[in-house]
Amino acid sequence: MSPFVIYIIVIFINSFCETKFDALRKRLALEAILANSNQSIVVSPLLVRFSLCKVASVASGYSRTELMTVLGINSTKMLQDCYQSLKDVIDPLKNIDVLLLNKIIVNYTDDINPNFITNSTDYGVKVDKVSFNYPKMAVSFINRWVEKASYKRITGILDQTDLDNKTSIILISLAYFKVTWEFPFDIRLTKNKKFHHRDGNVSYVPMMLNTGLYLCLNDEVNNIQYINVKLASYGLSVTFAVPQTNKGIDMFLSQLSKNKDIIRDVFKRMRFEIISIMVPRFKIKCRIEWNKLLQKIGVTRVFNESDSGLKNVLKKDSKLKNVTLSKVKQSTFIDIDEMGIFRQTPVKDLFDVQYSQKDSILYAIADRPFYFIIALQADVRSHPLEIQELFTGVYYGPDNK
Repeated sequence: MSPFVIYIIVIFINSFCETKFDALRKRLALEAILANSNQSIVVSPLLVRFSLCKVASVASGYSRTELMTVLGINSTKMLQDCYQSLKDVIDPLKNIDVLLLNKIIVNYTDDINPNFITNSTDYGVKVDKVSFNYPKMAVSFINRWVEKASYKRITGILDQTDLDNKTSIILISLAYFKVTWEFPFDIRLTKNKKFHHRDGNVSYVPMMLNTGLYLCLNDEVNNIQYINVKLASYGLSVTFAVPQTNKGIDMFLSQLSKNKDIIRDVFKRMRFEIISIMVPRFKIKCRIEWNKLLQKIGVTRVFNESDSGLKNVLKKDSKLKNVTLSKVKQSTFIDIDEMGIFRQTPVKDLFDVQYSQKDSILYAIADRPFYFIIALQADVRSHPLEIQELFTGVYYGPDNK
């Protein structure tokens, strides 16, 4: 890799640091992580964002103002670009093993404005009708759709208590991601190693090993190591934040709750280093209800049963006076192993540097609870600032100990 290419990538990372994050991207994932303390979790607020942009497009009054504020959007044009600005980089993800599905489901009634159903693809969301008059049947129908749409990798999203005959609108999203590295890990180097849990217990997990040129930062003040690894789709990468103590994840999350821009500041300081990284092979499956967490960050009016500000979802001559957002749920599944698309070339051949001295290579070992984000960039050249966190999560170790 030439110094010029490295320079361009550093410019991209520094551009990332100038991105203005709205409240939803800044807080929603963190609120979910804090609400599920000590439980491995991965969420995609970006998918929730797409659905809320669609809802905001028909919201009125205070409800619209509230949504636009939380979304960090101040114009109809920005609202329309919510999904379209990322479409060109999301579509190529189909070439790797990833599934991102968004659906808004309304009650099966003639009172629904047909424009709300048909004008939805611009927001990356499909709107369907399902009768909520028979809640148990509706739950079974939706869960069967989830299982079929995810090729049985995600089984169910709704519980039997999630719907009743008063349900108006629900938002559901599915996210499955089989991580594919730009350069695969050599499975022959994967060994069972110790993983240190927060409570001092130790488990043995398959730890993958790779050596290459990675963006990294050793934050000695806070005792955290950050590593950024490219994935096999344009503009996609994963960043690991690895505290160097068993309970360091608690301090990191506490700091993150006080300063939501920690990751942004970290990216500004990251530099390329030759690193041997060791990360566990793991899977995380989870389901989450967003209602309370959305209300916590300021999305409240759309849940109001008497005045949701969503009258535009209905026809003008509708007998119904109000519809409300009843439920927002998401089911996610992330699978990380050695899989990649290119055969790794020896580091010394790639960068033409002498590595005879052991100290010339840094080491990063994720053998304790860590935080991670999978980031998506829309356009490196034309829109270097448009970067979104596709997935955010915490891994606490096997069996969620």
